[in-house]
Amino acid sequence: MQSRNPFFCRLTCMWLILLLGVSMSVAAVFDHPVNADSKRVLTSSLAEMTRYDVISGDFVQTKSIKKLNRNFVSTGTFRISKTSGVVWKTEKPFPSELTVSDEGITERSANGHVRTISTKDNPVFTEFSKTIQAVFSGNISDLETKFNVFYEKTSNGGQIGLVPREASVRKIVSNIVMDFSSSIDKVVITDGSGSPVTYEFKNQKSENEPGSARQAGSP
Repeated sequence: MQSRNPFFCRLTCMWLILLLGVSMSVAAVFDHPVNADSKRVLTSSLAEMTRYDVISGDFVQTKSIKKLNRNFVSTGTFRISKTSGVVWKTEKPFPSELTVSDEGITERSANGHVRTISTKDNPVFTEFSKTIQAVFSGNISDLETKFNVFYEKTSNGGQIGLVPREASVRKIVSNIVMDFSSSIDKVVITDGSGSPVTYEFKNQKSENEPGSARQAGSP
C-alpha cells in the first residue's frame, strides 16, 4: 500500500482543525439557553446598547453560497431607527437603498426609482432586518415569542444565538448569531440550506431622534 504524502496529511489536518474550530465557535453559544440569571444579564446589556434611538455606520456583507463555493461581498452604510426601521445603502458593487419598516420593504435605485419588494422575494434579508429591529428594541420578550434565545457572556461583551421556533421559518433561516459589545458588532445568519450571510458593522454612531425626550448620553 502506497504511503500518504506527509504534507498532504498535515494540510488536511490543518483544515479539519480550522473547520472544527469555526464550527465550535459558532455553535458554542447554543450550549447556553437563556435562563433566569443570564436573562437579567442580557436584559441589562441590551438596555445599555439600545439606549439611543438611532444607530448608524458602515457595513460589510459577505454572502457565502455553499453550492457555488463562492463568497459575494457588498459594502455600504446602515441606519437603524426604533421608529422608522432599518435603512441599508449599498455602495458596492452596485448602489441601491433598501428600507425595512412595519409597512414592508422599499428599494430605491441609483436613478431614484422606488419600488415595493415583497417579503417573499427576500425572506432571509427580511427576517434578518426585523430581528435586528427586535434586538435594538431591547425587549427580550419580543425575541422569545419568535425564537429560542441563547446567550453567552464574552470578554468584550456577549453573544446571542437565535433559533426560530417555527419549523417553517427554520427552512428559511436556520439560526442567527450576534456578537455585541457596546453595540452590535457582527451578525451571522445561516439560511435553511446552511449558507451563511455575515454582516460586520463598523464606525458606528449613536444618537436620539429629533424631538426625543431623552438627551444624548443619558441612560
